[in-house]
Amino acid sequence: MVKVKSRTEESTQLAKERRKQILKAAIRCFRKRGFHQTTLRDIAAEFGMSVGHIYNYFESKEAIIEAMVEDSTNRFKVMITQEKLSRSSTDSVVQRENLNHVVEAFLDPEIAPLAVAIMNEAMINPRVYEITVEATTRIREHIIRTYFTGFDEEYRGRIPSEIAETRIISFRSILEGLRMAILFNPKADRELLKKITVDRILKIIEMEREEDRRLYGQQ
Repeated sequence: MVKVKSRTEESTQLAKERRKQILKAAIRCFRKRGFHQTTLRDIAAEFGMSVGHIYNYFESKEAIIEAMVEDSTNRFKVMITQEKLSRSSTDSVVQRENLNHVVEAFLDPEIAPLAVAIMNEAMINPRVYEITVEATTRIREHIIRTYFTGFDEEYRGRIPSEIAETRIISFRSILEGLRMAILFNPKADRELLKKITVDRILKIIEMEREEDRRLYGQQ
């Protein structure tokens, strides 16, 4: 029997589609003008609707950027799941494959300018700063939870949480640096940059594993 959608379901689906379309229009505007210079009127014109219609879905530019950051955060969390991290701890091929996907996301020439624009706006806009910090914290906590899944049973739980957290911050700083690198080195070979970055991260992970076994494996 075919299930017929109710009016409420259709309305909810339409609202979701509208929000996605508005976000895409906002992204185009932010890329062209920057976040600070873009107005809701610009976004409305880009999408082809009135400013009043925009307010039915987003109350401000900050609300739009919050939705964008939320979407980016969720996609990043999908890349780093417990299954992937636990498998990658014993499978170097899978580990490299997973890192390739993560590094590719940070090297995306379409996303990099927007991400940097958001970071710049966060420095002068308290609400955007709050949104960015909250999203960064959620990603870090997610990685830490999954990070411990890959540890050997003999010393899992013995590694201080502040050590794991600082490692994640360091790892994230490498990825954020890639965005700046691709912006200011547009002719750089992205595939080669990805390979070299992944190679270096894997070496760091290997060194950390050895250190963990030495410091925490025999307690």
